Amino acid sequence: MKRILPAFICISLLISNAVTLFLLLRRPDASARQYPLIDPSRDYTPQRDYIINIQPLSNEINKLADAFGRDSISIYIEFLNTGANISINPSLYLWPASLPKVPIAMAVVKKIEKGDWRYSNELILMPQDKDDKSGDEEDSLWEHPVGTRFTIEVLLEELLKNSDNTAQRILYRNLHADEIDDVVVELGVEKLFDEEGKMSAKEYSRLFRSLYTASYLTRENSQKLLTYLDASPHEQFLAGSVPDDVPFPHKYGENVSQRAYADAGIVYFPNRPYLITVMVQGNPELDIEEDRNRAAQLMQQISKEAYEYFLNK
Repeated sequence: MKRILPAFICISLLISNAVTLFLLLRRPDASARQYPLIDPSRDYTPQRDYIINIQPLSNEINKLADAFGRDSISIYIEFLNTGANISINPSLYLWPASLPKVPIAMAVVKKIEKGDWRYSNELILMPQDKDDKSGDEEDSLWEHPVGTRFTIEVLLEELLKNSDNTAQRILYRNLHADEIDDVVVELGVEKLFDEEGKMSAKEYSRLFRSLYTASYLTRENSQKLLTYLDASPHEQFLAGSVPDDVPFPHKYGENVSQRAYADAGIVYFPNRPYLITVMVQGNPELDIEEDRNRAAQLMQQISKEAYEYFLNK
């Protein structure tokens, strides 16, 4: 077995390198392309996967919004191949719960790219960092003793995969305010937060688009963060209507005291990726469990409508 494994790895690397070389050689030089003024990605994506008209989907999403009460929801869906989108209440700002963990992660990684930090650097758990309201049920960071050291890579994974609040507090405490502001300014999302710290679905979606295009972070680091987000075990909101074999890097959030429920991410449907963000302000007059289930059901319905539309279009 010990001899077979290295051989298998070597063969896999050879095949991977061969495929990469083939694709590079197959990709025509801009001057040699048949349509040099057209987006190069069109050389690899069939015409049928460039969907422009998503009005039928918009009609269904608007029906769901009306039935739920559109004044308490913010929705944004974008078909990434063409930019066709649906935006409901783009100017409505709602409590984001855990959604700000993504820009925090991006600020941390940008600090690594600048050479100020390394993934292997360790940060210390302080008393004020502990938060028992989130994290891996079997091994949450808050359960570790004060003084425990965690690598930045571990903190990032726990932050995005398990939405660990303790990881967020450790990382945030070691960042400067201007380092998070840099994410906002460079991405042109100055309207990401309002004065109360609330967000809108449309503005927040731009963070995921920047990870998809690797326009702010390098491709390697954008891929790393998206991989962590794809490993999230939370399936009660948007992910509940996405098949398990379809990658869905997403960030969910819920805050019971604020009655805030949200989920955002990219569904990597083959050749037809789309971005989806839904934020819900719950009803304080309802029982908490009933309120949460109502929000979760809405998100699953919206997610189902979007997935089936891009599947069957």
